Amino acid sequence: MISRIAASLALAAIVVQPALAAPMQCATSAEFHAGARFVMPILIDGASRKCQPALGNGSYLATKGPALSQRFAAMPGDDSSITALVGKLDPKGDLKGLDTAALKAFATVAVSKGMGDDLKPSICPTIDKVLALLDPMPAENTISLVEVILRKVDDDNVSKAAKTGKPAKRILCQES
Repeated sequence: MISRIAASLALAAIVVQPALAAPMQCATSAEFHAGARFVMPILIDGASRKCQPALGNGSYLATKGPALSQRFAAMPGDDSSITALVGKLDPKGDLKGLDTAALKAFATVAVSKGMGDDLKPSICPTIDKVLALLDPMPAENTISLVEVILRKVDDDNVSKAAKTGKPAKRILCQES
């Protein structure tokens, strides 16, 4: 459960993927960082809205969530990495040619739907605490920390799959 939350809070692909209904290729480190910079404000704002009834007005998300979201939104982006990531998420090309603003609108809708389906009020205190603990870190360091965690999750999934003889799909490309 924690690995799923970490993944969905850092990589748009994990939440957006079901909406595209195609198998995802692994993301490079650069694509992951670009995707995380792109989606983190959407995820933080969505978690703030979804968790507000469960957490109240005195929570971290209510009091400092908007500033954290703005720190991620203010990070310089790399449109070429976002385009490459979208190409991997959308091999049919349904999103091809959309500019960054249109992709952000699509991601906002997809993430909101994913949060509506998956984010339960019982996990809101944990999200609130984790984001409060991560708050002092620079946004780029937070993204890098999540990348380290996802690489460990990938390695564990590959190990488990090897033991059962089932194929495993990495979220992050091993050699990136």
